[in-house]
Parts: sequence; structure tokens; C-alpha cells
Amino acid sequence: MKDFASHAEQLEILEARGLQVPDKAAAKRILSRENYYALIDGYKEPFLENDEIRNPYGLERYQEGVEFSHLYALHRFDRKLRLLLLNELLKFEKNIKSKVAYRFSEKFRETASFLEPGNYSPDSQHHHERDRIISTLANLIKSHKKRDKVRYPAIREFYDKHKNVPLWVLVNFLSLGQITNFYSVIDEQLRERIAQDFAEEYSEEYGLIRLKASELDAILRIVFPYRNKSAHEEVLYRFHLPNPVELGAVEEMLGMKKGSLSGATVFSVCCLLKLVLAKVDYEQFSTELERLVKELKASVQERAFARILKDAGFTGKEWE
Repeated sequence: MKDFASHAEQLEILEARGLQVPDKAAAKRILSRENYYALIDGYKEPFLENDEIRNPYGLERYQEGVEFSHLYALHRFDRKLRLLLLNELLKFEKNIKSKVAYRFSEKFRETASFLEPGNYSPDSQHHHERDRIISTLANLIKSHKKRDKVRYPAIREFYDKHKNVPLWVLVNFLSLGQITNFYSVIDEQLRERIAQDFAEEYSEEYGLIRLKASELDAILRIVFPYRNKSAHEEVLYRFHLPNPVELGAVEEMLGMKKGSLSGATVFSVCCLLKLVLAKVDYEQFSTELERLVKELKASVQERAFARILKDAGFTGKEWE
């Protein structure tokens, strides 16, 4: 069990481990705002000395010349990266919700067709998730018919005016996880049509591609956890999925070497966004990402910067 330590004592511990703290007053202010555990334990790894010659006993020691400000610079970079990615992932979320609602409603035009099990995939392995989705949509409508307090006034207003709530209204109140599950349980023809919609948008702005439903599934499997991670104050730059995701055909379409996206790293997400965002949005995103990386490079040591690139999945020259 660790005992309580004041900010001054925390800095003494860090200095004993080789971290330089030239401006202790500034460091104390930062610790009071950011929390020792979140800042130090979350961002120390690239700055620790793991060389067996320099640190033969494997103690927690910082590399020579590392300062408190270097850890804080990585912390600030990661926070800005989260906000940047979240902004673009929300655009993708809105995009796929719109496409799913449009194509499903185009095919099944009856009122509340999304509540009919027969309008989904006939594959029995999807029936449990299908029933969950139908229940979620039904409950959204049911809860907003009541006269008591409602969670989403917009649904109540639409229902009061039209006496029904179509899918293109309801999708706006589903999470990305729920719309991902919805996409997974609709019939295969619809799934392919929605994937084709993304491919056509990309082809109009870049060059001809073909995107399969299974490939859009893979993109969603990567994007969904990153969307949630970006929305919370957690370490993002070194986050990756525990298991690789097969994206060989997508890598080929983007002119990338095989395996470069399968690690499902920050690098993977940044590249995949190109397939699902408008060109102008992706170019603005890329410009801002490049600016953040250059800012980080100027704020930390070269050795630590190289480790950060590797942890984020940028193993080539993309950020150098």
C-alpha cells in the first residue's frame, strides 16, 4: 500500500529517479491540475532508461537529460490528439448513421419497418443481436410516447407532430457501437450497398476503389474503440487492439505495404479515416496532425520521440 505524498515529495521521488525538475513551482501547479498517476504513470514509458548497460538492475530510472516538461509535453500532445481524432470520428459516425438509415429506409419503406425481424439478416447467428437492436429502437420510441420526463426531447417533438419516429431520426440517438451492430445484422445486399456508398464517395475525390462490407466491418472494429477512447481522458497515442485486424485489401487500395494497418494503432485509424471522410476534412485533419507532431518533436528528446512514433504505429517516415 502506497502512502500519501505531497506534490513536493512526489517531485523528490522523481528527481531521485533521475528526472530533472528545473521549475518546481510550475511542476507543482501541473501536478495539482493533472494528477500524479495520470501524468507520470501514463506518460513515463518513452522516457525511462531501459538500456541494460546504463541501467543494469532494471530500476525505474529516467534517461539522462529528461525533464518534467518532456512528460508534460507528451501528455498535452495526447490530449490534443484525442480531441482531434474524436472530432473526425464523430464525422464518420454521423456519416455511417446517415447511410445506414437512408439505405434501410429506401428498401423497407413501411412505417416502423426497422421493428420487423424479417427485414434483417436471415442468418440465425445474427438473431440475438438483431433482437437487441429492435428492442433498443422500440424502447426509444416507447419511452418518448409517455408524458413524463424524456431523455431526448427531439424524439418526443417528432412523435407529437408525426405520430411515428422513422429510422433516420432514431439513428441520431444510437451510439456508434449500436449502429455498428445494426450494420452487422442487416441483410448482405444492404451491407454491400452501404460499403459501396463509401467507396463511391472516395472514388469521386481520389480514385476508383471497391470497398466490401467485410472491409467496412473491419474498419468499424478498429474505429469503435478509438472513438470511445478519444472521448475519455485516457492514454491514446500507444493504444492498440489486442488482436490484429486483417485489412490486406484496404492496404492495397491505399498503396500501403501489407500489414501496415493490421496493428490497429493510432496510425491505422489516421489512415482509415481517409476512406470515410470528405477529402477536405481529411486534408485539414492531416495538416493539424502534422502540426501536433512537429510541436511534440520540438518538445522532447529525439530518443523518446522515436519511441512515441513506434508506440503510435508510425514505423516509417510519416512523422519524421
